[in-house]
Amino acid sequence: MATRAQRANPALGRVEVESPSSTAAALFATKLHVPANRPTLVSRSRLLSRLRSASLPKLTLVDAPPGWGKTTLLADWRSADERAHRFAWLALDPGDNDPARFWTYLVGALRTVEPELGADALASLRVPGANVVGRVLPALINEAGALSDPVVLVLDDYHVIVNAEIHEAFAPLLDHSPPTLRIVIATRSDPPLPVGRLRAAGEMLEIRAEELRFSEEEAVTLLNGRLGLELATEDIGLLQQRTEGWAAGLYLAALSLHGQSDPRRFIEAFAGDDRHVVDYLGVEVLAGQPDDVRTFLLRTSILDRLCGPLCDAVTGTGGSAAMLERIERSNLFLVPLDAKRRWYRYHHLFGELLRYELHRAEPQHVPDLHNQASAWYRDGGSIHEAIHHATAAGDVAGAADMIALHWSSYLQEGQLSTVAGWLDVLPPGAVSGDPRLCLTRAWIAVNEGWIDEVDRWIEAAQRATPRSTGDDAVSLEAAAGMLRCIHRYMEGDVGQAIEAAQQARELEPAETSPWRSVGCPVLGVALFWRGATPDAQGELEAAAHRAEPAGNNIAVIHAHSCLAAIHAERGQLSEAEQLARTALHLGEQRNLAEHWATTMAHVARAKVLEESGQHREAEAEAARAVELSRRGVARLEIAYALLAHAQARHDLGDREGAQAVLRDARRAVEACHDPGIVAGMLARTERRVRVASGRAAAFEDGLSEREFEVLRLLPGQLSLREVAATLYVSLNTVKTHTRAIYRKLDASSRAEAVARAREVGLL
Repeated sequence: MATRAQRANPALGRVEVESPSSTAAALFATKLHVPANRPTLVSRSRLLSRLRSASLPKLTLVDAPPGWGKTTLLADWRSADERAHRFAWLALDPGDNDPARFWTYLVGALRTVEPELGADALASLRVPGANVVGRVLPALINEAGALSDPVVLVLDDYHVIVNAEIHEAFAPLLDHSPPTLRIVIATRSDPPLPVGRLRAAGEMLEIRAEELRFSEEEAVTLLNGRLGLELATEDIGLLQQRTEGWAAGLYLAALSLHGQSDPRRFIEAFAGDDRHVVDYLGVEVLAGQPDDVRTFLLRTSILDRLCGPLCDAVTGTGGSAAMLERIERSNLFLVPLDAKRRWYRYHHLFGELLRYELHRAEPQHVPDLHNQASAWYRDGGSIHEAIHHATAAGDVAGAADMIALHWSSYLQEGQLSTVAGWLDVLPPGAVSGDPRLCLTRAWIAVNEGWIDEVDRWIEAAQRATPRSTGDDAVSLEAAAGMLRCIHRYMEGDVGQAIEAAQQARELEPAETSPWRSVGCPVLGVALFWRGATPDAQGELEAAAHRAEPAGNNIAVIHAHSCLAAIHAERGQLSEAEQLARTALHLGEQRNLAEHWATTMAHVARAKVLEESGQHREAEAEAARAVELSRRGVARLEIAYALLAHAQARHDLGDREGAQAVLRDARRAVEACHDPGIVAGMLARTERRVRVASGRAAAFEDGLSEREFEVLRLLPGQLSLREVAATLYVSLNTVKTHTRAIYRKLDASSRAEAVARAREVGLL
């Protein structure tokens, strides 16, 4: 989460940035905690021997329906084998279907055993629409490959992941995982991953329900040895047969058998299919609990994770921490999620049973329970969980208010799918009828590059705005205008972008207006493309000043990047270098170094390096600018980066490469509705490169290869002595070449020679 406190206008939907809450941090930690071994554990030695093989395959797949002991087996393996392998653990839940969230948590799990691993991957994941396959995975795989000791990464409950984008990115990780990273997946169904290919290559170990089935000997150990039931051997055999060795069925039966005077009659009373066992034995287990325990179990079953204070809030009673300890001691399917026994979860199957029974027996309490949970999470700063429970409670207005206040901070973390998921579960019409949420949809479209969707959601916001009143309606209209400015800017329509921003400002001119920090550099950048450089500079400086206290790091970076480009275009190289460094340093600090907002900072640095004669370094910076620009959809910035790259290649003498890049630049400019001064930049660069057959013509005029190398260094700030050192020749040799260059270009000074060389396309 962000780190700067900020108040905002809920009508606009600006984020209220908080410091990271202890609740959110605790919830994150519970996802990475390896479940502790239960005192009733039966060691599955025949399965552990397979898992503890000397050389682990790329993938270990533990695949079985709920209640077959998948998690317990893997936790037992970790306990038995932790000296041989380091284990990282991630317990997945449905909220992890956001790719940025999934991969962030996966890296977080690995960092529990290798704290420095994955810094580059995490930085990339902060960028909306991060390229996981092209950028995140190579960095992660390379770092994992450099580990001195292997790591076993366990992904528990992988079946909850249904986002195809995550599966598509996970497949290359499996294919290219180094020997130092071994992946274990626990799931209820085969994942949509290349398991067939891994199986055929002998790179996968599989453990399925048939192998997880309890043998009669293991059933005896569980029921009599661990649970002390003292059942007859034939009764255990019958129970094992009836449950078909299903771990959860045996355990539920054991809980139900306590206090039964006729165990055989009880065992014979139910059939063997899983659902019937759960329905029958679950009711028996609950019926056998004291009223206070039964009520607690049912009413806290709405929670994915439980702690004392949260359960107090949900149930409206005190003493929940003691109740959780009591339930754990009674072995009622409660799984500790931290070493201090503060956080727990119900076994998934038991939780499903409890929720079913709650909705059957006390449906009238369900909305209130979710509302209490939502309020507790909201007060603790865990917004994702708060929105989930508000939606489950049917509190559409409350969920909408939280989404409107907090979507921006999730967007800054790259978690667009999480925000989209919040909106997707709201009732039909809830989004289109709320202008704040329409604008949120428009922002998602902007950041995903779905340009055609932006206007549709802006228009929906404007249709819904009349339902708002007073200042709220004005602020929403101004926010819509600013979004339209950004939309036009992305399309390369400089004139329309400026007009939309100015109209938004006329609607709400106050500097304190909350929308002014949303996308605030875009007007300044558009003015730069229009050629109104003084106005652009003032607007960008004001934008950075507004965005910084609002915690809008992307806007601050974008503003400084464009300011750097302005100074570079003016030839003010030291100022350009300083501003570019500021933008890039902030990008590193805020894990936004991979964001396209840094594009113009890299272009500015390329121009500074070019002027100092460091042509290879300039080409690398320009290539980086092109790479970053293509991660966004701002057509003019893509074109600007391509022009810088074409110039850099030209300066290196790569005329064909320069022409190829220029063709891309022309296509980018021609796609713009109103490219402003970029059209002139394109024409000048094309003329320079075209005449740069001028280099061949120069040779015909007698300019030698060595003279041309000296000429390339003359535009920079290097002295002739430094030019000589760069080329590894003597000062006298450079002076001789310089005099020859002046003569052949009909120039009387260094500056005149540089100007003449540029005129004819040699530079």
